[in-house]
Amino acid sequence: MQNKLIINIILANLLWSFIPVIVEDLFLEISILMVIFLRFLISGFALLIIAIILVIINNRISHNASISFRFLFKNLLHKNRRFFDIKNITYYFYLGFFGIILNIIFFFLTLKTTSITFTMIGFLLSVIFIAFYEKGVNFEKFDIFKVLYIIILFFSIIILVFVGSTGAALQGRPLMLNGVIYLLIFSISISFLYIVINRDAYSGEEIKIINKNKNYKIPRFLIKMSISFLIGVICMIPILLFIYVLPIETDLTNEISTFFAQFGSLFLILGRWELIFLIVFSTIIPYLLIFVANVNWKSTDLTYSQWSSILNLIDPMGSIIFSVILVNEYFPLELLIIIIFLLVFTFVFRYSHEVKNLVQAVILVRLKKGSTDRTALRIFKYYGITSIFVLIGTHDLLLKVKISSIKDFYRLINIRLKPLKDIEDIEILFINKVIKTQTY
Repeated sequence: MQNKLIINIILANLLWSFIPVIVEDLFLEISILMVIFLRFLISGFALLIIAIILVIINNRISHNASISFRFLFKNLLHKNRRFFDIKNITYYFYLGFFGIILNIIFFFLTLKTTSITFTMIGFLLSVIFIAFYEKGVNFEKFDIFKVLYIIILFFSIIILVFVGSTGAALQGRPLMLNGVIYLLIFSISISFLYIVINRDAYSGEEIKIINKNKNYKIPRFLIKMSISFLIGVICMIPILLFIYVLPIETDLTNEISTFFAQFGSLFLILGRWELIFLIVFSTIIPYLLIFVANVNWKSTDLTYSQWSSILNLIDPMGSIIFSVILVNEYFPLELLIIIIFLLVFTFVFRYSHEVKNLVQAVILVRLKKGSTDRTALRIFKYYGITSIFVLIGTHDLLLKVKISSIKDFYRLINIRLKPLKDIEDIEILFINKVIKTQTY
């Protein structure tokens, strides 16, 4: 693990793993919907303010190239090539509401109606769902390591079902059909979040700015998440009203009723230490940590998104351990030790799987005369291109590629590069091994 920024991902997941413990008592008095509303409303504005402050510091104090506010927000109307060519503002809506708000609503509903241990099954299910999704779209094959970590996850889920349902019964919340439904919706929505959160693409103008000032990426990411949060909570209100008037009473209906009734106590609720912790330490700080890691990632082995995918199991594992230590969650010690070992083995097999599927290559490109700068700028927007060198000799460009699957690599070659009219010839050299030397 050559990249020290891995610690950022680990810390972010550890901070997220405190959430079930923190909200345990909060839900006795406050609607889960009010907690979600205030958490992401305040966090959305906070991330937006941080982005604005960073741009001001960059433009007035640092010697870096200037970043335009107008251009940052103009990006909202830019088409996202990696997500069905819809405008970024629409992409942020899907990310914010279906990926984040819906995910958290059913995560909290599962917590409130079952137990912390049973809720953690949703994270393990999401890993399995994503694996079968990737297989279904021919994104990755089921190699031996992927089969092994899926088998381990199945055994882990069986243990968690037994322990979680027993613990829920001991807490006076016996496992019922509604809890299972909430869990499934939570696991599907968090799978959607993991799949789409990195389906972002830079425009050609943004590439020019990043080449002059890589710090542009940080306020850009902050604005992406702040807008996603704010759109998510704004859209939550009319959808909750619609659900409330339906002639069917559910746990969510009762939560909606309490949610609207508690608007008169908004500032008292905001003063609760649990909510302050959720906003600062379980939202703002973790997202800042992962944005810094994403922007500055330079690992020679796996990409940021691959490491993030591997380490997201820290969240449920940490939640189980913290719940046992801090709130006396029911979990027999021998089974807890087995679960920890199983999840550690899952980390190892997922890492082996990702390393095996990582594709690193050098592509040599020969261009028509006079098209070097124009074509280089266009190519650099494509997913998987990490850097471009302009050459003098038999070829005009050298492209360094690091991409998570062979399918994505050949999509880059056959769909993105070969149709470009300015490209005359492409030569592919796959990297077999990276030999590092120590610099003094």
